[in-house]
Amino acid sequence: MAVLLSPLPARADSWAPATRQTYESAGKKVRFTVIPRDLESSLSYFEDKVAHRDPAGQRAGGEPRARGVLERLVAGRWTTVWEAPLVNEVAPVSALVTEDAAYVVTFDDWHSVGFGEHVVVIYRDDGSVVRSYKLTDILPPDYVRALPRSVSSLWWSGKHVLSQDGKRLVLKVVVPSASGSDSRGYVDVTINLATGAVAPLTGPDWEVAQAAAAPIAARDKAEEAQWRASTIAPLTAPAGTEQDAWSRYLAQARRRLVPEAKPFSFDLPLVLPALSAADHARTARSIRERLTKADAKLDLAVAAPADPGALLRLLVEAGRASRPGSLAGSRLFVALPAKMAEPARAALAPTGATVLLFDPAVAIPQRPEVLSQLGVSPDRVEIEALSAQADALHHEANAVALAAQAPADPPAEERPPAEEESLEEMAENLEMTADMLEQEAEKPTADPAGSN
Repeated sequence: MAVLLSPLPARADSWAPATRQTYESAGKKVRFTVIPRDLESSLSYFEDKVAHRDPAGQRAGGEPRARGVLERLVAGRWTTVWEAPLVNEVAPVSALVTEDAAYVVTFDDWHSVGFGEHVVVIYRDDGSVVRSYKLTDILPPDYVRALPRSVSSLWWSGKHVLSQDGKRLVLKVVVPSASGSDSRGYVDVTINLATGAVAPLTGPDWEVAQAAAAPIAARDKAEEAQWRASTIAPLTAPAGTEQDAWSRYLAQARRRLVPEAKPFSFDLPLVLPALSAADHARTARSIRERLTKADAKLDLAVAAPADPGALLRLLVEAGRASRPGSLAGSRLFVALPAKMAEPARAALAPTGATVLLFDPAVAIPQRPEVLSQLGVSPDRVEIEALSAQADALHHEANAVALAAQAPADPPAEERPPAEEESLEEMAENLEMTADMLEQEAEKPTADPAGSN
């Protein structure tokens, strides 16, 4: 999945560093210890991932691979059954071990729950792999599409168990909910540990689960097709003056105007409302301060759909109040009618910023390299955009029809209690730092030359 082009909504997540973990069998006579690959830090891992450096985040002299150690309690002493490398890049997230030490099962990859080749891995009593599963090896692709997700992960599971005889793994798979909550419960998937065979997904519980997932997957397809249509087509400004719509427009315009535009700072687009609006003065002050008091490079996009003249006057005033060259290396993306472009450019020239002016009345075509990523040739932009829009309407109609047939979500009090120490609870503390590091690591090494 290409992060640059992903249209799918996701909530934030974060990951504490992987640490050594030990998992015991039900009778506490067998234990399995996971020894992660040693990282300098979570942030160094994210930084190396962004820079495509392998092995990402590796600590010099540390464990070069994730390892597992299976031990059995014999006459009061722990005896090693096997010790071997694990298939995970850094570490699995959790594990189960059978009472007879015949099998170990690991779940997911650190920082990537639900994705990749190792969502479930079964090991034999000699450390060899019975089978490693992608999530789509276990569940239908449309069911996977319907599962709740975060920036890095698919939250697909509850607390898995082993059968009493230690021959089968019972996965607790989330039943997605259309009501906005993450889950309406769990449904079982059974896997034979000796053969790795996944039992057929049949029965009343699975019929309910798949009926609940179907409209969510269809709506996801509709959103993906709508995103493709809007990404291919020339970008047009919103019809009204709604602030959020214009903020999104400015963010998209910036990406289309500058190749791989990446922010120097974390300034959000600023939309100056009408003079009569309650937040006009506050927004005007924010724009003025960013232009006159910047102490670092900034990447600022501004517009004033309700009163472009007010924005021009503000830019002229800020240009006069700024120190010469104070914004050297910064980029200013300014949405103004064509007739106001030259006065704005002249006013901001002394600041030394790269000024990119664009007229909201003129659609901005998608960059050729992005069209190429989407498999669209320049002469087929209109056709491909219309085709994607038709797909979006088709999937949306299908979602409506499937939703009418889907079972209602159970009342909150009838849903299973939240799992202790759930994966989601593990992922709520570091994402903002990780996101900031990712953007810092992606900064251009040189400022773009020239201006529009």
